[in-house]
Amino acid sequence: MLKKQIVFSDYDGTIYITEENMCKNVKAIEEYINNGGKFVIVTGRSKTSVSNVIKQYNILYDYIISNNGAVIFNKNNEKIYEQSINPQISNKIIDYLKTKENIEVFFYDDEDKVEYKNQELLKIRIRTSNYELAQTIEDEINDIFKEHVKAHSAFPGMYYDNHDFVIVDVVSKDAGKDNAIKKLIEILKIDKKYVATIGDGRNDISMIKEYNGFSMITAEKGAKEVASMIFENVADVLDYISK
Repeated sequence: MLKKQIVFSDYDGTIYITEENMCKNVKAIEEYINNGGKFVIVTGRSKTSVSNVIKQYNILYDYIISNNGAVIFNKNNEKIYEQSINPQISNKIIDYLKTKENIEVFFYDDEDKVEYKNQELLKIRIRTSNYELAQTIEDEINDIFKEHVKAHSAFPGMYYDNHDFVIVDVVSKDAGKDNAIKKLIEILKIDKKYVATIGDGRNDISMIKEYNGFSMITAEKGAKEVASMIFENVADVLDYISK
């Protein structure tokens, strides 16, 4: 009997760390699902971006939570939940960002990157090579717009294609990985004690802490500090909770 009925796992730096461990993780995910568990990929990536890697590595899953908890899709590609940023707030954030130099700003709907035309957004992403500036933007957005959105940064050590930049993601205050997990287990009527979470980054801290979850040995310090246990890979976590 499975100790945990449903697993929520980050992708970059968790499911994928290196090509070497990827095959092991994919096989373990398939075995976990075949044994009756549900597996959810929880990522800061857009739906299109995570779908590409799912197809590339043939990863089985039951749900995708993308854009840092702003939207949930089932395995039939049907959207079952979303939390967007009001255009009025987006416009104010854009005005604020115009006061900053050496940044790039990108806008996302429920599928992928879009051109902003005063529509509802699921995520605003700021990219810069200046680490201090990224932290400043994160702190100021969380202070100025705290009633509406939340921001968090991801620093090198996360597993992006290019480690020479820092990103700051902004989503609705009602989004976030932890909130999306809460919503999905309510829909599925799964008790919190049967939930496992796995992550490695700053945007995973809330879900690891809320669900007494796990982190990777390669994780950022904050994720390790809140984890109940630390593992080398997702396969080892799934083995542990399946016994």
